[in-house]
Amino acid sequence: MQTSADVPPMVVKIGRVGWLAKGLVYLIAGILALSIALSASGWSNDQSVGGEEASPTGAIKTVADAAGGALLLWLLAVGMFLYAAWRVVSALLPGSTDATAMARRFGYVVSAILYGVLAVSAVAIARQPADEPNGNQTVTDLSADVMSHNAGRLLIGVVGVIVIIVGLYRMSKGFKLDVADELNLGSMSSTRRLWLQRLGAVGEIGRGIGIALVGFFLARSALNYDAGEATGLDGALRRLAAENVGVVIVAIVGIGFAAYGLFCIATFTHRRFERLG
Repeated sequence: MQTSADVPPMVVKIGRVGWLAKGLVYLIAGILALSIALSASGWSNDQSVGGEEASPTGAIKTVADAAGGALLLWLLAVGMFLYAAWRVVSALLPGSTDATAMARRFGYVVSAILYGVLAVSAVAIARQPADEPNGNQTVTDLSADVMSHNAGRLLIGVVGVIVIIVGLYRMSKGFKLDVADELNLGSMSSTRRLWLQRLGAVGEIGRGIGIALVGFFLARSALNYDAGEATGLDGALRRLAAENVGVVIVAIVGIGFAAYGLFCIATFTHRRFERLG
């Protein structure tokens, strides 16, 4: 397995900048999710609280509304493009081709696509703030388009199940404290390393729940043959927030996202490059 010591230092630095940008997006998305929980539970009477889209796309929109938002968006877009490039390189480099390695390569490609799309969204919002995309409607429209074709309903159902499995996988990594597989934390004290692992574990559990929720609504839309039930992360959280127990889940997701963001920010200088081999 090839590590950071075996690749050009610039490649490692590129990946670390992308990891930092990813952390910032998750931190903001977590705060937005918590605002939905606060609003739904009645803790906040401020009408503006909970109104923003609680998702990575919503985080980008929030950055756009801040002072100097356009510049921040361009910087964030560059960071996410770099992270996407890091994942593409990781997936394409020569190495092992067994089932486990191929599954990880596929995961890298999916990750590259997701963060590449987020980077493109950031650029689009920076150039034309009035044309802000809505993550929920995008998922609904795409599901409706797919289900209008033969076997489209089955495809949406399969995608929903896969997304649920990915969410459960992320949760299992959190419960196992398996969050440092691409980090070099050897220079840290055991106490600091343990607390960072715990922070990352909370993040993975929250991320896993959020991902699984999106998969659940995708699968349910296929079962009911109703594309309107398919939604993005923000829509899933808002539907849950309408229920008493659901507010707790939304809060957990928000805390998890924020924790994951902080974990990325705190460890970006320790990110290492790995080639499957």
